[in-house]
Amino acid sequence: MNKWTKSVLAIMTASLTVTTPISSMAAKESSVTVQGESKGDGAIDEKLIRKIEKSVERLVQIVPYLKNYPITELEMNAETSRIEVKKYQTKEKKAPFVILHVDQDSGEVKFFSHIIGKGGFSSTYPLEDAKKRATEFMKQWYGEGMADYQLDEEASNRNSSILFRKRVNGIPFRNDTLNFAINSEGQIQHLARGDGYAEPVEMEQDISKIQFADPNKVHPKEKVEAMFASAMKPYYGRSADGQSYRFLYAPSHEGINASRGAELSAKQNDKIIQFQPKAKQTIIKSKEEAAAFLAAQTGYNPTKGRATFQEESHPKTGITNYLWMTEEEVIANIFFETKTGKVTNYQVLDTKRKSAADKKLSEEQALKAAVEAMSEFLPLTDKEMVITANRYEPDQNLFKFDFTMLHRGYPVDGMLRQAHVDAVTGKATLLDWRVSQTIKLPDIKNAMTKEEAAKKFLKKYPMKLYYSLDEENNNIAELVYISPLVSNEEIDALTGEFYTYGEEGESE
Repeated sequence: MNKWTKSVLAIMTASLTVTTPISSMAAKESSVTVQGESKGDGAIDEKLIRKIEKSVERLVQIVPYLKNYPITELEMNAETSRIEVKKYQTKEKKAPFVILHVDQDSGEVKFFSHIIGKGGFSSTYPLEDAKKRATEFMKQWYGEGMADYQLDEEASNRNSSILFRKRVNGIPFRNDTLNFAINSEGQIQHLARGDGYAEPVEMEQDISKIQFADPNKVHPKEKVEAMFASAMKPYYGRSADGQSYRFLYAPSHEGINASRGAELSAKQNDKIIQFQPKAKQTIIKSKEEAAAFLAAQTGYNPTKGRATFQEESHPKTGITNYLWMTEEEVIANIFFETKTGKVTNYQVLDTKRKSAADKKLSEEQALKAAVEAMSEFLPLTDKEMVITANRYEPDQNLFKFDFTMLHRGYPVDGMLRQAHVDAVTGKATLLDWRVSQTIKLPDIKNAMTKEEAAKKFLKKYPMKLYYSLDEENNNIAELVYISPLVSNEEIDALTGEFYTYGEEGESE
């Protein structure tokens, strides 16, 4: 099952090469330049530069270590068309540095990050003091009211993630969250956005234009909690040792619509997909047969052009890999059992840049093509799988699907199969139908029910009311009941214990 991961501040460095001095800022800093061109008239507006200057100066007063970075550059990010401000210690020394993201209209600094060029973040600063430090910044930056942001005490349980959530009508807004990391010296290492669970609002979005649902028209919390059992997702989860399995209930993070009193609409990757397995076995005895198979399956002949051939054998796994490569990358490979020649999976990569405008298949058509292609090779016993991921890659013009095997109707963690489909031809350019080694799954006849698991979970983590942006329209914020966004705790359905992957034993 997919685990939720914490979001980090993305640093985009792609830029244009034009450099222009800005006299208004150069008088106050030892060196200030503007890099890149704006998407408008070829230069960043002077009025905006002055606004940015004032915001940066104000930030330096609140975050003292920024005074150690007097060299300032404004850069128009070529990928996002957003202005970034970078601060360096000297003209020659480019690391460490500070990157600041600013609003395109107001020039106000929204987020910043101190890049020190070392490993992962760690801090010995006391947690309660870190919360106070972050709160001090919020009051200095936004005023005593902190622009209606409020410290999330439950979520702020480590120095790398001190969270403040915007409140609207007194209700926390999931999509507007500020995330602080405080280093061992009590300095703000990062100020980012997002909590790793809900997609953050766009930096330029005017929140005042969002239509927030009426808080007086919500279903009672008690009635909603009675529905929570449907949000408990059962699956066989692999333990940290990689060998044993548990039968777990994972609470859904989708929540329940508080106005309609209904669970939020299921995504496609919740669906069980039916297959018609044919157990076809393809045997290859030479690289020529392998190339012919790939050409027939994918529409691409890997031997054309200047590709070189390479063979790799892996005695431990008993698998051989045929590869066709250019000087820079692999363009095709096919795996088969060394003793039998039976193909287990393959992939062909068309390295030419594609255009989404050439796309002919819809996602539904591509999924149908993936299912048909996969069905050719699946064992006769595998008649259904759950789709765990589906995505479209426009630069490759490919649809990519991940499927997970089921046992008695429940997904089995780690039992992944994949298919990539060309959005123009409908051919499967990647298929991986391998069957993993035999595993022992627990007997679940005495497992607790969804209702029992939901009751236990809600006792520890009661549902709370949040505003959440509608996925189809980011100008509408719905009210949802959701269990607090805490750790990846799940419930072992056989022992009744709370369980976190990698932490054996009860976590209550």
